[in-house]
Amino acid sequence: MSVKEDGFSGLEAAIVLIAFVVVAAVFSFATLSSGFFASEKAEDITHTGYKQASSGVYIDGSLYGALSSDGHLDTLTFYIANPETGLDQDLAKMVMAYTKSDTPTPMSLTLGATPDSHHFSIGSGGTTSAILMPGTKTRVNFADLNGPTATGWFSIEVKPYSGASYLLHRFLSEGYEGGIIR
Repeated sequence: MSVKEDGFSGLEAAIVLIAFVVVAAVFSFATLSSGFFASEKAEDITHTGYKQASSGVYIDGSLYGALSSDGHLDTLTFYIANPETGLDQDLAKMVMAYTKSDTPTPMSLTLGATPDSHHFSIGSGGTTSAILMPGTKTRVNFADLNGPTATGWFSIEVKPYSGASYLLHRFLSEGYEGGIIR
């Protein structure tokens, strides 16, 4: 082998080494980029999960009821609130399930202009918008419930479009004639 050929073999080896380094750099950049992308997506999912977990509505304050002439619970009024950390709640997509002691099958109520046996209404004392923003509350009105009499019970399950459901269970005390339900 001549000196010219030895130098040429060294040059070929250097070119091959540089090619390996360049390929390794490209693969490491791709690996790092996909790692950054995956960790960014995981962070977004964590924040979204936190928002959804804390976005359920809750009953704020007392329940007020009125009886019909035959002694059955006829109307209910209460406030629902959206926590500061929650998501906007579209009340038009919210369902409230009402169950009473003498009829175990829940009755689904949706938002309507006026409360009746199939709809609840909102407003008067809080927001009247169909969107419940974080940190706000609105009054909910039920009517024509034909509910339990004194010593009976009822449940209301508030099912927001996004977030966890809220279950409320109350008994009417003996001698209840209307007003606050404890």
